[in-house]
Amino acid sequence: MRSSKIKLFVILNVILFLIVGCNNGNKERAVNEFSIYLVKDLSTTEAMSKKLDDLPLETIPVLTDKEIRTYNWTEHEFTMKEGISLEEKLEVKVPAGGKPFVVVVGNERIYLGTFWSHLSSQFLDLDIPRISSNWLKGSDNDMYKIRSGKIQDPRDDTKIFGALKGLGKVINL
Repeated sequence: MRSSKIKLFVILNVILFLIVGCNNGNKERAVNEFSIYLVKDLSTTEAMSKKLDDLPLETIPVLTDKEIRTYNWTEHEFTMKEGISLEEKLEVKVPAGGKPFVVVVGNERIYLGTFWSHLSSQFLDLDIPRISSNWLKGSDNDMYKIRSGKIQDPRDDTKIFGALKGLGKVINL
């Protein structure tokens, strides 16, 4: 009889442990994380010709909400936390034709954009948002603006706003 109670006690504890573990996972996913992933092995023009969900993304984001200090919602400008350099992360990865990225909230892809170099002699009439810089190692730049495309402007997506606001990053509403 005593061994049956011990078995029942162990089984109930395992079930409770599993329930609590599953609930903690759901709580973590309830916070919509904001991240930017580089598109793997495609040029900007190649990426623009594909569906958003079909784009191959790098496994690790190039930028996450944990590295962003503030996001000015009106201007779509963001500042980096001290010691984090987007310039250094992208130093060799931004070719003359740009480097495509995808903005992701949680696990949902929101829009395609491109990192673009001010030094590029190429001109593309882009219909996607872009983040421009010189992308030089050692740059002290800590503010970046996401400029809109010619026709579409997906930057105002409510999921992006909700995620950044929920994380306390949004300024200048």
